[in-house]
Amino acid sequence: MPGAVDPWKLVRARVAQQAHYLRNPLRPTPLLFFIEDHLGCVARAAHITRWSHVAVVPSTRGRSGEHPLRTLLGSRIGLPWVNFSVNPNIPSDVREFRADRFSVSDGEVRGAQVLLLDDTWTTGSRIQAVSYALKLAGAERVAAVVLGRHANPEWDGWKPILRQIKDQPFRLDTCLVHEH
Repeated sequence: MPGAVDPWKLVRARVAQQAHYLRNPLRPTPLLFFIEDHLGCVARAAHITRWSHVAVVPSTRGRSGEHPLRTLLGSRIGLPWVNFSVNPNIPSDVREFRADRFSVSDGEVRGAQVLLLDDTWTTGSRIQAVSYALKLAGAERVAAVVLGRHANPEWDGWKPILRQIKDQPFRLDTCLVHEH
């Protein structure tokens, strides 16, 4: 078909880019490709006209230093970062939503449209608590992008999902926002 894009050409180009970037000491990852290719899709789906801030769900397990996602993205995303305080009175193993788990620790977020990144989704309680803290501090909209999901193959709820995806390879050119 004239004008059609060969999807494998796109995949090969992305793989070549990834190989090139992995040799770079700054090491961009598929997350950066996702942001480059699909951040507009996420914004449209979340009814966000223009991102104003970016944030990462803080670790509650005592990780020292900057969150690895923030280190990876640094200033490349071109948005101010929102920082949070973690309530030390809530044990890290608590898995249910707690409205007081996080608070915005610095910066003005009133009216903000925040891109919220999380490295792993287990129960969703932490990303919900950070979203709540942002909204409580005045953020207008919060849209979350999660990199990974814990899936227990023994849990009955996961079995049909895992059966459905087991033969589908990961593709950099597929945007889940477009698929659903």
